[in-house]
Amino acid sequence: MVMRKCYKVKKPLEILEKGDVEKIHQTSVKVLEEVGVKMDHPEALKLFRDNGCEVDEAKKVVKIKENLIKEQLKHVRKMFDVYSRDLERMEVGTGYFYMLSPSDNAFLVDIDSSRRRPGSVEDCRQMARLVDALEFYHICCTPLLPQELPATVRGLTASVETLKNMSKHYLPEPVTAAEVKYLIDMGEAIAGGREELTKKPVISSYVCPNAPLVFPDISLSVILGYATRGLPVTISSAPISGLGSPITMAGTMAIQTAENLAGITLTQLVRKGCPQLYGGSALSFDMGTGTLAHGAIEFSIFSLAEAQMARYYGVPHYGAGGLTNSKLGDTQAGYEKMATTLLSYHAGADWAVECSLENHGLYAAEDLILQNEISGIVQRTGHAFEINEETLAFDLIKKVGIGGEYLAEKHTRTNMRRDYWYPPLTDRTSYETWMTKGAKDFRTRANERAKQMLADYQPTPLDMGISKKLDEILEKAKKELGR
Repeated sequence: MVMRKCYKVKKPLEILEKGDVEKIHQTSVKVLEEVGVKMDHPEALKLFRDNGCEVDEAKKVVKIKENLIKEQLKHVRKMFDVYSRDLERMEVGTGYFYMLSPSDNAFLVDIDSSRRRPGSVEDCRQMARLVDALEFYHICCTPLLPQELPATVRGLTASVETLKNMSKHYLPEPVTAAEVKYLIDMGEAIAGGREELTKKPVISSYVCPNAPLVFPDISLSVILGYATRGLPVTISSAPISGLGSPITMAGTMAIQTAENLAGITLTQLVRKGCPQLYGGSALSFDMGTGTLAHGAIEFSIFSLAEAQMARYYGVPHYGAGGLTNSKLGDTQAGYEKMATTLLSYHAGADWAVECSLENHGLYAAEDLILQNEISGIVQRTGHAFEINEETLAFDLIKKVGIGGEYLAEKHTRTNMRRDYWYPPLTDRTSYETWMTKGAKDFRTRANERAKQMLADYQPTPLDMGISKKLDEILEKAKKELGR
């Protein structure tokens, strides 16, 4: 596992006035009190009913009072720990910024032919290994869902292969209630047992309600299953403006905040103090093309507002960065990914997930390399520079004097890397040097680096006994769910 810690900015950017934050909150509370939210699971309905909420059993709609929301928010932990597969501790809510890899793609760009094709089991292995090798990815999601397998076992097979080929913290997204149980079993196998997994969560998960205001069975199964065990749960509301929420950004924020508050309230009713993140991935809808606009600058504006709401509620924030509508690692991918990553970072996000190419629909090794480069540059913007007697260098300035030269000075050699980060793939050579090296564009260099890393890098091997347990869990799932 290769991983570099990224510190959060000292003063997060804020885009909302204090009064506007309160207006969003009050509108969201009115939505939950007067409109309600659909909870498509009997256990969730019972929990809300037992805690004084108005529940329409026929419509499965719950109306949640503000006092219950505020009471449950008191139990949310402002800081907690998650762990890598190798049980390395990662602090959440203490100032670190963690980047998540893209998740659950069906297609990828072939590393040899550069053609789009369905992902396979082998692709899942390779991309998990590449994520493990890149230093600015801190959490690994399931890279690809192998299309050669039946839908019933794609996700769980991919989970096993991901866990075997990387050693970072793992964040899968279950798509059925049955998967929740088996994923928790896998976490127990990695951590060393039931109690050990609760103490040192090596897996976590997130849920996306179906906007507007619907928590489907699978989302609730994740909340109930993970929260019961005290495992981290992110409520990541992702309304699409004009479709699942009002076309205005303020109206979209009201829907998103209501969904997040409902999910957080339920999680804490299941288990008070359960580790939790306040997620946000509100999207604009391009009315001209009829597609989602992942790379739109409005997504970044939403990120700033979402992080501000998370701080208002005192909950660590899960956002997104590295988003693009581009189908290639081209100029458009570069500027859209830079904008969404930079603003998510400066919004003060604790976790940020990259969403790959083509509106979160196309995985690519070159994209991982590009985003890793962008994340390193963005991380550098969070720190100014140290000011002390040595760095101000008055004695050196006096020695060199007017019209002198600093290149040969020991101070230059000693401090040349103190304030500067050198992106590994960014080309800063002269035109002539670039030509003699093959005149390669960034995509070509990224492709070559990905191939070299896959040839050279080997993740920490998973213990054979644990590997066998994962295989047994998968075989049990296949028998129950059908191959």
